Amino acid sequence: MSARRFKAALVLAGAGLILAPVVSHAQTVLSDYESSDQAQKARANALWRLAFRPTQQVLEQTVASLRPGAKLTPEDSAKVDALLANAAKQSPAEARRSAWQAVALVLGHPWTPAQEMIGALTLKTSEPVVSQDQAKLELTALYPVTPPSGARYAVSLTRGITTSSATPQRGAVMRELAAGSIGGALPQAIAVNFKGVPDGFYLLTTTITAPDGMRDELATPFTIIHGLAERRAAMMAKLSRIKGHEAAKQTAEYPFALAKAINAGTREVISYDFKAALARSEAIADALAKGKDPVAHATGLQNRAYRFAETGELIPYQLFVPLNWTPDRRWPLVVALHGANLDETNMLGRAGGRMQQLAEQHGMIVVAPLGYRINSAYGAVPTMGRLFGADAQRVKRSEADVLAVTDSVAAEYHVDPARRYLTGNSMGGGGTWWIGGHYAERWAAIAPAAIGGVIGEDVTGLAHMPIMAVVGDRDELGMLNRMKADMAMLRAKGIEPTYVEIKGGTHSSAFDTAMPQIFDFFESHRK
Repeated sequence: MSARRFKAALVLAGAGLILAPVVSHAQTVLSDYESSDQAQKARANALWRLAFRPTQQVLEQTVASLRPGAKLTPEDSAKVDALLANAAKQSPAEARRSAWQAVALVLGHPWTPAQEMIGALTLKTSEPVVSQDQAKLELTALYPVTPPSGARYAVSLTRGITTSSATPQRGAVMRELAAGSIGGALPQAIAVNFKGVPDGFYLLTTTITAPDGMRDELATPFTIIHGLAERRAAMMAKLSRIKGHEAAKQTAEYPFALAKAINAGTREVISYDFKAALARSEAIADALAKGKDPVAHATGLQNRAYRFAETGELIPYQLFVPLNWTPDRRWPLVVALHGANLDETNMLGRAGGRMQQLAEQHGMIVVAPLGYRINSAYGAVPTMGRLFGADAQRVKRSEADVLAVTDSVAAEYHVDPARRYLTGNSMGGGGTWWIGGHYAERWAAIAPAAIGGVIGEDVTGLAHMPIMAVVGDRDELGMLNRMKADMAMLRAKGIEPTYVEIKGGTHSSAFDTAMPQIFDFFESHRK
């Protein structure tokens, strides 16, 4: 399937169109008993996500996730379809305008000049990680718009709460930073002062008020770390005096490298607790100076980084090792790939850390790579790569990152080569199909979830692979029919996957519900 057809499938799926015939065959059906509660949470999360003014692709997915709960007339539903179809042909700015008009329709808001302005506005920072008291903000527009006279803004500093989901959450308001009128010309500079604000992760929350009283909110992640340059210099000097222990030293250096890359615009993160990460870096350096390595062969949940050979960058991954790990036997390894607009912390953190609990219960190590950069598709250029706007080199590096992290963890933790497993949700499910099919010799079994799109070149590698495919019957991105079509195609080729359909399961929750069954499936297979 071409990248264009794959993208169209996601958009049309949100519009409720059937993309593939429903195929009847044997299946396992589980139930998501919290689906009603989760649907409400999913809607609240989708509305909050809009405040961050997400990418075009996420904006269109948000429309799709909001549609099931919207009371759209047939006429309005057709308008949403037309707007999303037009967006695929428009310039980035105009595509965004069309998508926001679709947002307004599913939320029941009239498309007025005020609504058009609200959808366009975003707040940007000159540096997302600051170490000084003064900072410059910029209120700007994502598509051309003239703010109506009388529109106003008010910026507050709010404590941010890092999460393993696509968007951080908000805590208490710390202080009001700035307020004023929105001028006729954008962008508009706003000067703010953070004097006396302690180090930490924050959100700049901006309330926009239109002349007609309509209000909306913008959210911009922001980190304050005082004396960052001085702390980095001291850290690097300390690490330079330590011989060996490269894994620990690279993990200690990573937060400093990440801050520099974020400010340079070469990296992005979903949410990141720099304060805690820097404290851990300093603790690692102190332990190394005393002759102890707190990283090598550590157990429990760990945030790590390693130097990616191709570029020399430090790339993060998250790791869970059962508390009873010992080096005197071979251990199974699960490689877990996160979905789009997420990072390496999602898989082990989602559903209240359920994957950690299952890993401990089953005696399995779990590693969750980043995939080089967010939204880099794990090597799947023909299907997902262009969808996320990632060039071919970045997509191949995403695949290389997964393989490198797998090899590194396998070597350090005495992993059994006959018990290596691969799973992932959404984009991570696509990566599971791709890496599972192209590197079949590495895996004892795979479990892709919430995505269809198997292509012909995958089939040879999948021919003798135990496969569990998971999807929810309420997948708001239309992956139910796509997954069923994949099952029919694979069975026609003589491949018999285990198919698990989650009753009430959504694009996200189906994987969480099926997680225990995935671990049971892995435990029952070895090469």
